[in-house]
Amino acid sequence: MRPRLMVQAVRELQEAGVEPDVWKIEGLDNRADCEKMVEVARRDNRNNVGLIVLGRGASRDRVVHWLQTAASVPGFIGFAVGRTSFWDAVVAFEKKQLTMDKAAEQIAKNFEEWSQVFEEGKKGVKR
Repeated sequence: MRPRLMVQAVRELQEAGVEPDVWKIEGLDNRADCEKMVEVARRDNRNNVGLIVLGRGASRDRVVHWLQTAASVPGFIGFAVGRTSFWDAVVAFEKKQLTMDKAAEQIAKNFEEWSQVFEEGKKGVKR
């Protein structure tokens, strides 16, 4: 139901005059839903509109799946994975279980992983 509602929301926002260059889209489980999101975001000659996938604070495995799925669809141009990248490190830092440097290292490692997963998912996809 959520993917259908997301498509509907984008369509309604466009009809109300909302015209972003980039839509932030919550992670989707299958390629067909990603394709529908690109189709609605780029409808009526909005050919330069891109989409980025959000992590929704989900587990590492869910984020990896969403990134791989979105990256395989032309129109998805990137990602914004925040909480999954930094939450555990910040909590550990606040509890004095990690130094600031170690927390930053953990966050950087997570972001590097997301970047590698997304770039790998784009291989062979005509943009």
